[in-house]
Amino acid sequence: MPIELHERLSEFSYGYGVTREVEKRLESAGLFTVPFLPSLMHEASLGFDVGFDVQGAALMLQFKLGQALRRFVPAPRPKLGQPFWRYHIDTAEPDGQFELLLKAEQDGADVFYVAPIFHDWEEYLGHYERNEVLENSLIVTPGGIRSVLQGNGISDGAHKIVYDATRAYVCSRPLPLATVGARDIAHKVATRLEVRKISLGEVLERILAGFERREAVRQPFRDRRQDSERIAYRIASDEGRSTALRQQRLSRLRASGRSREEAVALLVGAEAWSMGAQLIFVNRK
Repeated sequence: MPIELHERLSEFSYGYGVTREVEKRLESAGLFTVPFLPSLMHEASLGFDVGFDVQGAALMLQFKLGQALRRFVPAPRPKLGQPFWRYHIDTAEPDGQFELLLKAEQDGADVFYVAPIFHDWEEYLGHYERNEVLENSLIVTPGGIRSVLQGNGISDGAHKIVYDATRAYVCSRPLPLATVGARDIAHKVATRLEVRKISLGEVLERILAGFERREAVRQPFRDRRQDSERIAYRIASDEGRSTALRQQRLSRLRASGRSREEAVALLVGAEAWSMGAQLIFVNRK
C-alpha cells in the first residue's frame, strides 16, 4: 500500500529545507533574498531592506507531499524505477492553487513545484545536514504541466504527477514532463534579472494585477459555480467577492502606514502563502 508522505514528513520542515537551500544558491549567484513571512502582515514595517525600485524577481515555491508507491494502477505503466512517487493537482479549480501559480508565472514570477524524492524524516534529516534537500527533489513548473496537457489535447481537471529519481510524467495517460535541475533555479532567476530591466515593485504589481484576471488561463470545463456543494460553502471567488476582499486587504495595509510597494509585496506574499506557496523577494546585491 502507498506511503502517505504527509504522515512521514512535515511539509513545514520540508519547505523550510527547500527554501533555505534555494536562498543559499541565489546568494551564491550574487543575489539578495528575503522570504515572505506571514508574521509581517501584523508588524509595523517589513523589517528588511527590499529594493522595490531596483531590478528584482519574485520567486514562488510550491511544496507537494504525495505518496510513495511500488505499483502503478491502472496500466499503462510509464517507465519508472522503484520506488516512485505521486502527487495530485487540479488544473481546473477556479481561483485554485494551480491557477494562481500559472498566472503568476505568466505575469513574470519564477514558479516551481517542488516535491521530495524520498519519504521518511530520517532521509530528510540526512539531506538537510548535507544541504542536499533540493538535489533530492522533483522540480517542475506550472507552465510545463500546462504545455504537456495542451500539447496532447488533454483537458484541464484532476491530474497526477508521477515520478522517480530521474523521470516525471503527467497522468492519467502517462505523458513525459520536463524537470528542472536544482542548480537551474538560481540560474533561471539570475538570467531573468540580466534580461528583464524592470524593478521588483513592477514585477509584484503585474502579479497582483494578474490575480484579478485568472480566468485568462482557464480552459473550457464545467462551470463549478453551478456545483451545489460549492454554492453551499460560499466560496468567495465563486460569488465574485475576491476582488473586493483583495482591495480591502490592500487598503488596510496602506492604512497602517505602509508604502504602496510594501503593501503590494505583502498582499502578493500573503495570497501565495494562503495557497501553500513560499514567495521569495529577490534583488541584486
